[in-house]
Amino acid sequence: MSTPRVYIACLSSYNNGDLHGDWINLDGSEEISRRISLILDSSQTPEAEEYAIHDHEYCGSIYEYSGIDELKQIAKAYQAAQSEGIEWADLVAYCEYQSEDLSPEAVTSYQERFAGSACSLQEWCESFLEESSQFDECSDTLRRYFNIEAYARDMEINDVFTIDRPGETLVFWHQ
Repeated sequence: MSTPRVYIACLSSYNNGDLHGDWINLDGSEEISRRISLILDSSQTPEAEEYAIHDHEYCGSIYEYSGIDELKQIAKAYQAAQSEGIEWADLVAYCEYQSEDLSPEAVTSYQERFAGSACSLQEWCESFLEESSQFDECSDTLRRYFNIEAYARDMEINDVFTIDRPGETLVFWHQ
């Protein structure tokens, strides 16, 4: 399972040629402010006060100087995604596509826009057309001439976007 985490580095130590820091999980199991304080307090460099994020996993678009509030938002989003049964890597990909921050609101947005999944967008489009009764009045002869590949391409251009994972395509409505 993909869990968000960041590597917090003590800047004072870093500036003195010492690599001092530790990984913090952003899954709600740790109090972020306290963990950062512990990392800085354990530095060999006196008066260590500043930190930077030198690495991260599954945190979307965070930066070296992202603040504690942003890290807390990611932890809240992770907890919300877990409680809703949303795969974290899927939410991260969704937010990156939408240029949206990882937050509890992103979980709601993900759920509202989720249109379903299938092995491919073409397969999803076929199911969508069947379920929405758009083929009901077409004869089988006429239906054979329908170009599902072109329809799927047009849907992706105008109406939906996809996130691919092994063996499955997740489909979302555009805003």
